[in-house]
Amino acid sequence: MSKKNVLIVESPTKARTLTGYLGREFEVYSSKGHVRDLPAKELGVDVDNDFTPTWVVRDRRVIGSLKKAVTDAERVYLATDPDREGEAIAFDLAELLGNGRGDRFARVLLHEITADAVRSALRSPGKLDPHKVEAQRTRRILDRLVGYQVSPVLSLVLAGRRFEGLSAGRVQSVALRFICDREGEIQRFVPQPFWEVRLLFPTQPEFTAELSERITDRSELDSLHEVLTEAQIRVTGVAEEDVKRRPSPPLITSTLQQTAGAELGFSPRRTMQVAQGLYEGVEIEGKAVGLITYMRTDSTRVSDAAVSEARDFVRKQYGKDYASPRPRRFKNKRRSQDAHEAIRPTTVALTPEEVRRYLKPEQLKLYELIWRRFVATQMADGLWRRRKVEIEAAGRSFRASSSWVVFPGFTSVCPVSSLEDEGLPLPDSLSPGQSLPHPEVDVREKHTEPPGRFTESGLVRKLEREGVGRPSTYAQIVSVVQERGYVRREGGSLRPTLLGQAVSSFLEEYFPETVEEGFTARMEEKLDSIQEGQAARLDVLRELYSRLERRLEKVEDVLAGGEKPFQVLTDVDCEKCGAPMTVRVWKGGLYLGCSNYPSCRSTRNLPPTVPFGLGEDRIELAEALAQADEAPHIQCPACGQPMDLRHGRYGRYMSCPNCRQTSPVYTGVACPSCGAGELVERFAKGRGPFYGCDQYPSCKFTLPGQPAEPCSSCEKGVLYEAPRHGRRCSNKRCPSRG
Repeated sequence: MSKKNVLIVESPTKARTLTGYLGREFEVYSSKGHVRDLPAKELGVDVDNDFTPTWVVRDRRVIGSLKKAVTDAERVYLATDPDREGEAIAFDLAELLGNGRGDRFARVLLHEITADAVRSALRSPGKLDPHKVEAQRTRRILDRLVGYQVSPVLSLVLAGRRFEGLSAGRVQSVALRFICDREGEIQRFVPQPFWEVRLLFPTQPEFTAELSERITDRSELDSLHEVLTEAQIRVTGVAEEDVKRRPSPPLITSTLQQTAGAELGFSPRRTMQVAQGLYEGVEIEGKAVGLITYMRTDSTRVSDAAVSEARDFVRKQYGKDYASPRPRRFKNKRRSQDAHEAIRPTTVALTPEEVRRYLKPEQLKLYELIWRRFVATQMADGLWRRRKVEIEAAGRSFRASSSWVVFPGFTSVCPVSSLEDEGLPLPDSLSPGQSLPHPEVDVREKHTEPPGRFTESGLVRKLEREGVGRPSTYAQIVSVVQERGYVRREGGSLRPTLLGQAVSSFLEEYFPETVEEGFTARMEEKLDSIQEGQAARLDVLRELYSRLERRLEKVEDVLAGGEKPFQVLTDVDCEKCGAPMTVRVWKGGLYLGCSNYPSCRSTRNLPPTVPFGLGEDRIELAEALAQADEAPHIQCPACGQPMDLRHGRYGRYMSCPNCRQTSPVYTGVACPSCGAGELVERFAKGRGPFYGCDQYPSCKFTLPGQPAEPCSSCEKGVLYEAPRHGRRCSNKRCPSRG
C-alpha cells in the first residue's frame, strides 16, 4: 500500500494550484482560513487568570472533514501562509488534528508558488515556530481587550446604550485620528497670498525665466514690477549638469498598495485581493502557475537567483549597457521583520505580454506593475542632462533651465514622470554677460494651500511611517474605518464623518492610548519582540491592560455618578430651552439632542452627510442645517397638497403629508444632456449625495456637486459647485475651464 501524504493550506484556490503541481503524490486540502478564534459574543479572555484565552472552533464541519482526511496519513504538511496568521493556523491544525500523533506534522513555508519552489520546500520541511504563534495570540488578545471593553463604553456615552455597535479597535482608532487631525488642519488653515514673477523673453526660441524667490508683500511686487520695465537684463551664469535617476526598490506590501492606488486607482483591499490571486496561481496553458512571490512583506530583500535571472533577462532583451554595473541591493527600513522576500515575479521570463491572454484586466495591470518594478531594479540609472541659466534683472535673480534624456536606462521598462523642466525651450546661444531683450513680465497671484486629505494609499504610507499596523493589516485598517461609517471617500480622498469625529474626540480624551501612534507603534514592536523570542506574552498584556483598566474605571465612575463624561456640543441651539444641542447616535444614524436631557427631551434629525466645521469647543452645524432645510415649494403630483422636505438615511426628499407620496428634491436646472429632464438630488451608498437627471435610466447624466445655472460661456453645460475646484462648467470643452 502506498504512503499517503496530506498537504493543508488555508485557501481553496491555493489548494487547487498545488494539486496541479503535485498530482497523485499528495492529497491537498484547505482549512478555509482560521480554524479557531475567540468566541464571537463574549470577551473570551480571563483577565484575572493571566489573560487566559478561550479558543473555539469556527467550523466543525471543516475540522471533521480534515480529521477524516489525515486519519491514515503517514505525513501531514502544513503549508499555510508564511506569516504570523499562517503560523497560528498551522498550530491550530496540528493541535486539532494531531490526535496524539503530532510527530506526523511538518511545517512548510511557501514563499512562492511554482512547481520547483513547492517541491523544494517539501524536501526540507521545518517545525512550527512557537514564537510566531505567541505573537499572533498576543495581538488577537490585545485587539479583543480593546474592542470588547472600550467599545461598549463608547456606545454608552454617545448612544446611551452599551450595545449600539460603535467600535474602538486598537489600530483603526489611530488611523481615524490621523484622518480627523488632518481635517482639523485643513479647516484651521488660512490661505496666504503670494506672487510668482516670470520674464518671457522674445528670443529664438522664446523662453521663460522665473524669479528665484517668492514675493509675499503686495507693495514689494508693485515696486519690482515698476523697475523691471526699465531694468537692464543680462545673463550672469550658464552651467550644465548630469541628473541621475535611480530605480525604486522592489515592491513591498505598503508600496504595492500605494503605487497601485496612485497608478491604477486600486484600493488597498482590491490590490491585496488581486495580488492574492496572482500568488496562489493562475491557469496558464492548462496548468496553475503562481506568478508572484508572497505579497505580505516589509522586506526589499531578493534572492540571489532572482537577481541573476533578472540581470540575464535585461542583458538579453535590452543589451549589456542597460544592466546595472553590479547587482543592486536595497536597505530595509529599521522596523522591517525581513521574514520574506520583496514582492516580485516568480520568473521574469513570464513577461506581461506572455501572460496577457490568461489574466483578467485587473490582474494584468497589477502583474505588469510588479514585473516592471522588479526588472527595473537591476537596470542602469537613467541619465538626463540639464542646462541652467542665471539671469539678473533689477538686482533680482531669475532662473531658467531645460533638461533632456541622454540615456533612458531603467525607464525603458519602468516609466517615470518627466522632470519639471524637461523639454522646455532654451536658446543654445546664451552665455555669461550677454544682454537680453526686454521681456514681457508675467505676474501670477497664488495662495498657499492646506495639506491635502489622505487618499487610501496616502493613509497606508502614514501608517507605515508611524509604525502602526503591519503589512498584513494595512488594507483591513483602511477598509474598516469606512465600513464603520467613521470615514467616507470623497473624490478619492478620505474625510471623517460627523460620527467618526465624535468617536475620535471621545477616545482622545478618555482613552488616549487607543489613538496615540507612539503607543500603538511600541505595541507593534513588542509583538515583534515576542516573535523573536525576546519578550513574553503576559508582560505585554499586563502593560496594556493596566493602562486600559484605569481609563475604564474613570469613565465608569463618572457614569455611575449620573454625570455625562463627554458630549459633542454643537452651535445649534435647542428650540425649546435654548441650550446647545449635542450629537447623539441611534441605530447607526445621528440626530441632535438637547444637552439638558433628561429635563429637556427636544431632538432634531440630521442629514446623513451633513457638512460640519470644527469650532474651538463645539461642532459647527447651524449654517449647514439652514442650507439643508432650503427646498423648492412644490405640490404633490398625486393630490395637489404642498409637499414637505424630509431628511432620510439616503439624503433629502419631498414627502406629501396628506397621501405620503414622495419625490426627489428638484434643483430647477434643466439637464444639459437630454434637455428634457431636470436635475434632482440623489444619494448612493459609498458615493454620498450627487445630482442626476430625473429621466434616469433613459438619461444617465450626473454631477458631483450642486448645479447652479446654465453656462453662458459654452451654452452646452451647467455651472455647478465642484467639490475640489469650486464653481465650474460640466462641459469639459468649455472655454471657462481653460
